[in-house]
Amino acid sequence: MDEKTYQIAERIVQLHRKAYEAYLPLIEDVCSRISQKMNCHICLIMYWILLVMRKYWDCIKECVEDICIYILVVLRVILKHIGKFGKMKGSVISACQFGKL
Repeated sequence: MDEKTYQIAERIVQLHRKAYEAYLPLIEDVCSRISQKMNCHICLIMYWILLVMRKYWDCIKECVEDICIYILVVLRVILKHIGKFGKMKGSVISACQFGKL
């Protein structure tokens, strides 16, 4: 290998080392910021999903409570009418009248 080619190759290696030393911390900094940003976005998305699920759960819970109340009212009316006609008497009717059912 002639001397000029060797010097060019040596200069390229030195430039590579300097670039590596200068840019590696910058690249690591940028990558860590991207990672932190992604973590932040993931946390925000998870928080939003939990909020939506909470609102959905509250809505379902309210609907179920309303349905249960409606079922109890209808059951009391039915049992009251059955009791009036004398077809069914006993603990079921008294439990409905006292609000235990």
